Amino acid sequence: MVTLRTLQANKTGPITWKALNVIGRNYGLPAIDFDRFSAQWDSQPELQNIVDRFNEKGIVVNPGDDEGQEMTAPEPTGVVSQMAKRAAKKKRRFD
Repeated sequence: MVTLRTLQANKTGPITWKALNVIGRNYGLPAIDFDRFSAQWDSQPELQNIVDRFNEKGIVVNPGDDEGQEMTAPEPTGVVSQMAKRAAKKKRRFD
């Protein structure tokens, strides 16, 4: 699971809004852009501990060593279980 903390620990460089949306889509999160992130930035101070800066192109994760607060994306919304069910059905057809 990719988290902002994982990106931070790996000293990830700038991340575009498009890349963030690809990651978020895997977890069932709504699309994000500069304006939406800016509103979240103002209302969620914990983002300021993880994200160093952001602009119209994307975000830069703070490379700090702060281990205090874990921020993870939610679990994918049933994608894995749906895949498992399809695989089980296909297996039954071959038995």
